[in-house]
Amino acid sequence: MTTTTEQMRAWTGPAILTFGFRPFFFGAAVWAALAMALWVPMLSGHLTLPTAFDPVSWHAHEFLFGYLGAVVAGFLLTAVPNWTGRLPIVGWRLGMLAGLWLLGRLAVAVSGGVPPALVAALDLAFPVFFCAADRAGDRGGQELA
Repeated sequence: MTTTTEQMRAWTGPAILTFGFRPFFFGAAVWAALAMALWVPMLSGHLTLPTAFDPVSWHAHEFLFGYLGAVVAGFLLTAVPNWTGRLPIVGWRLGMLAGLWLLGRLAVAVSGGVPPALVAALDLAFPVFFCAADRAGDRGGQELA
């Protein structure tokens, strides 16, 4: 593929995986609503998640790593190809990044019963692979295909 349009047209999978903003802006919106619906009862003592975080720390962590991480990823995955002419990440590679983001959210939610090093590795997998995917774009994206 030599152009963004050709790459988008070649993808025959789910439409949500055709542009970087689609899975991440959608995930950020759903996560913001769900996290708030969980946090208010956690803060008032009516709900306890099996997380190692207290309610305020969990809320802060999920705002920064969950919501904000998804918004920044969606923005960069959309803006960088438009600004630089670089081919966008689409298809299953984009789905893998979205899955890693979601895996981090789940790992933190159940972090009370999971070794801390594993939780940290799962939570940081998304930003690490996101940066690696960005660097692979400099070389045509062949490393993560």
